[in-house]
Amino acid sequence: MKGRIAVVGGNGPSLARIASGRVLSGDMVFRTNNFFFEPQYFLGRRVDMAVMAGDPRVAPFMFETLWRCRKDYELAAWTSHNPAVIRAGRRRFKSLFRPMNYRDAHIERAVRSLMARYDRKPMTGTYAVLMAHGMGVNRIVLAGFDMYGGGQRYIYRPGPQCRALMGQDLGHRGTDERLHAPDLDRAILEALMQRGDVSLWRASNQTMLDDLLPLAPQRDGAVCAATPRKAPTDWALRSGFYDIRMLRALRHLRGWAGYLDKMRGRQC
Repeated sequence: MKGRIAVVGGNGPSLARIASGRVLSGDMVFRTNNFFFEPQYFLGRRVDMAVMAGDPRVAPFMFETLWRCRKDYELAAWTSHNPAVIRAGRRRFKSLFRPMNYRDAHIERAVRSLMARYDRKPMTGTYAVLMAHGMGVNRIVLAGFDMYGGGQRYIYRPGPQCRALMGQDLGHRGTDERLHAPDLDRAILEALMQRGDVSLWRASNQTMLDDLLPLAPQRDGAVCAATPRKAPTDWALRSGFYDIRMLRALRHLRGWAGYLDKMRGRQC
C-alpha cells in the first residue's frame, strides 16, 4: 500500500470544503463513526476501512444504522480499538472486522505515552490515521478533521435520539474535555511526521490543522465529486432486543439518583 494515497475522512464541516485535486476517487478511503449521516457522498460510496469508536453504550445503534445503510456504501472492512465497540459491531459486520494495528511497537509506545501524559483518549480520526499508517500507507490526506474546534461539530445535524442521549448541545458544544484534548491528537500527528515514514497533509484550508499540516498537493485525475444522498436522520431505535429508549431511561434514572445524592449531601 506504500504507493497509494489514503484519505481519512472525519465528520467535521470542512469535509464539504475539500480543495480541488487534493482527494481523488482512486485514493483509499477511511471513514469514522457516524459517517453515514453525511448529506452527500463527500468521498464517494467506497469505504475501504471504517474506524468506529465513541461511547460503547450507543455503539449497537450506530452499527444498526450503518447496517440499514449498507446498500449506500461499499464497505470493505471496519475496525476499532475498543473491545466493547468491537462486540457491538460483530453482531452485524462480523466478517468485515479487522484488528486495529500499529505499524510497530515504537509508535504504539509513543501513543500510549502521550495518552498517559495528557490523561485523555485520541479522537476517532486520529485512530484512523494510526490504522492507515499501520496498514503501510505512507501518504495520508486528512479531510473533515476539525477537532470540534468551530461553532458546528459535524457536517450533519444530530437527530433527536442522538441529542437525547449525548446532550442537546451535541452539534455545537465543542470538544468534550473529559475525554479528549486536541493537543493530544496534534502531538500524535507530530510523532508520526517525525518518524519520516509517512507524509500527512490536510485536504482544505481554514481547519484546525492549518498550522501543523501542509495542504495536500494538487493532483491530476478523477476527483470525488460530492453527490446528494438520502441519509438517515437519526440512529436506529432498536438493535435486536435492545431499544434505544431503554438507554435513555437508564440515563435519566442515573441522573435522578445523582441529583438525590447531591441533595442528601447538602442536608448533612
